[in-house]
Amino acid sequence: MTGFAKLSGARPRLYQTPSSYYSMIARLALAEGGIAYERVFVDIHFRLGQQQPDYVRLNPGMTVPTLVLADRVLVQSRDIAEFALGAATDPETKAWVDLHYAYPIEELTFGGILARNPLARILIPKRLEGVRRQLLKHAARNPDLAPVYEARAAVFAGRIRAFEPDAVMALSQRRRAEAIGFMDRLERALGDGRAVLVPPAYGVADLVWTVFLGRMEFAGLGAEIPRRPALARYWAAQQARPSFAAADLWTKFHIGRLIGGIVGIGRG
Repeated sequence: MTGFAKLSGARPRLYQTPSSYYSMIARLALAEGGIAYERVFVDIHFRLGQQQPDYVRLNPGMTVPTLVLADRVLVQSRDIAEFALGAATDPETKAWVDLHYAYPIEELTFGGILARNPLARILIPKRLEGVRRQLLKHAARNPDLAPVYEARAAVFAGRIRAFEPDAVMALSQRRRAEAIGFMDRLERALGDGRAVLVPPAYGVADLVWTVFLGRMEFAGLGAEIPRRPALARYWAAQQARPSFAAADLWTKFHIGRLIGGIVGIGRG
């Protein structure tokens, strides 16, 4: 990552992190849409590249992914998915996509880590507090961006409360139960043999729930999928699509590849 800039007639540029859930949605969308793009790694874990002023000017939310086009910048994975595949305008597709985006997937991922690992319950809240303080330092150094940094610091204050060690066990159990409930709902919808969530064609709903199922594998809930025959059939079909490999969807953690991206080697 050597800097951030808007484009001038070049092909789209996707700022992303390989393991990021929402980056995966963006990559799968662009693969499905057949859209060529430049992939740029953003180290959101150690160097906190998403907090750099140039990046904040592109994406005030300080998140990944960010898709930079010649005429606009898209900073939400949903917008990127709909740019690539078309807007979710019919009620059924919109309902599936809304359901997906209403679920705080990071609370499943990090809640599970915290619930299982006593050391993580000590380290992660400290890390979150460190990020909050760094955001406030950026606010002091960049007066023009101070309101944006302060708003993001408030988000991290909320995360610190959400991942409070005494509450995290209940949080993890609740998010786990909700995720299993979503798999039950998918099973019922797919039980009539349909190949896609909203026939007749693959669309944004299939895209986001494919990444969701990948995160179920990642989060240790993959054994739930084979227990649901229609869902298992659907998941196998999604993995067989050429876009699945092209999008580099992580169903398990690859520490070596993540470090490689950080130090500038390997695939970002």
